[in-house]
Amino acid sequence: MTVLLEEDLELFAEDGIVVPWIQLTEPEPPEVELKVGEQAYRYACSYPIKGHSAVLPGYLREQMATGKQPLLIERPDRFYVYLAE
Repeated sequence: MTVLLEEDLELFAEDGIVVPWIQLTEPEPPEVELKVGEQAYRYACSYPIKGHSAVLPGYLREQMATGKQPLLIERPDRFYVYLAE
């Protein structure tokens, strides 16, 4: 399980949605499960950086409506969405 630091968290805000966000530059994406502080997250899906605004905010809104807590991991070409229950 990949462990990330809470100090690395920033906020991603778009189309009325605000979720935690971390930018990573390692050559490989993080594992399926990761932890930030005491919160565990599991990989859900990814979106390309270019064009994400058409679908990503709606997806995040849906997940939040069901009680899930999203986390975005930004890589050079994609946003990876992780969810916590």
